[in-house]
Amino acid sequence: MMSSFWALNYPLVKIALSYESPTVLLFFRVLFATLFSLLLFWKNIELKISRNTALKVIVLSLFNVVLFMELWFYSENFMSAPLTSVLIYTYPIISTVLSISVLQEKVNMGIIVGIILGFTGMIIVFSYNLGVHSFTGPVIALLAALSWSLGTLFFKKFINNESKETVNFYQFLFALPVTFILVMLSGQLDEVINPTLWSLFIAALIGIPGTAFAYFAFLHLNRDYSVAGVSSLLFVVPALSTIFSLIILNQSLELVGMVGLALISVGTFFSSGVLKARRGKDVQQH
Repeated sequence: MMSSFWALNYPLVKIALSYESPTVLLFFRVLFATLFSLLLFWKNIELKISRNTALKVIVLSLFNVVLFMELWFYSENFMSAPLTSVLIYTYPIISTVLSISVLQEKVNMGIIVGIILGFTGMIIVFSYNLGVHSFTGPVIALLAALSWSLGTLFFKKFINNESKETVNFYQFLFALPVTFILVMLSGQLDEVINPTLWSLFIAALIGIPGTAFAYFAFLHLNRDYSVAGVSSLLFVVPALSTIFSLIILNQSLELVGMVGLALISVGTFFSSGVLKARRGKDVQQH
């Protein structure tokens, strides 16, 4: 479900950017994610958190929400939705390398095989669509992937023991005033005050299932499993985004794309098998 919601975001963002700027879209996405997170998880949210925890969640919010999403939205102004998802989902490679070097995580052979197959399949899927007019979009997208990876490692190292419902809610709440300031600095306050109903509807689709719920699931998975293990499963997102783009944006998928999707499926199978085995072992130990 998490991967499906995140994959759906890419064609939806492409549509949304035809109605509003990346900064305004970011504000509405964070706004809807904040409100829905509170409504969905209010029973488990700790309204009073320590200053130390708040500072940590602010750092997480800057990396995981503000920088990541703003860079992603700007990059999609220059590229197609499938190509943007390819470059954003270099995240599994970046986060795995960082988790091994920083967190000293041990990586099983199944995860390595899953990452290699998934990344290979992802490149094959989009090999016919990698042409871009400039390097601006790809560079911005890679910076977005790096910001997301740093945010994940920060969560795993410093906030892993906190309530995931609380962290999920406050990362959006702390990002909200920052995104509003960005709107004001960019001189686009009128777009926030007088939005179209269609742009609000799309922002709600991106902000509720594709942000509030998906990020909660992401934090839940990263708390229970290794960063490398969870990251290896995310190659399914650009594959699904291709299918959603085919349906929503009428973009084509050739035979080479189907071969790539098959490799992604096999890679995901290897990775998920490792996670299930590890989860069963953890349960036995408890």
